Amino acid sequence: MDTYKEIFDSDLPNEKKLAKVFNEITNVYVQHAEQGIELNRALCDDEALIKEQIKLRLMKHVGEIFNGCYQRIYGRRAWDE
Repeated sequence: MDTYKEIFDSDLPNEKKLAKVFNEITNVYVQHAEQGIELNRALCDDEALIKEQIKLRLMKHVGEIFNGCYQRIYGRRAWDE
């Protein structure tokens, strides 16, 4: 949460703040999904594993969509993959 406050309170332009916060939030979800995948592999829980894999791919795709839209609007990518 402090990371978000630091970004919002920074002197960055608003579009950069939005991109950085969005990237931070999606990275948290990606990390949780990756940890869930490891756990479910260890537990041999195939159903839960598939759900986590879908969540991971979805969050990565959402980031790609945001980055693509950002590039169309501002002429540059919000972040590098």
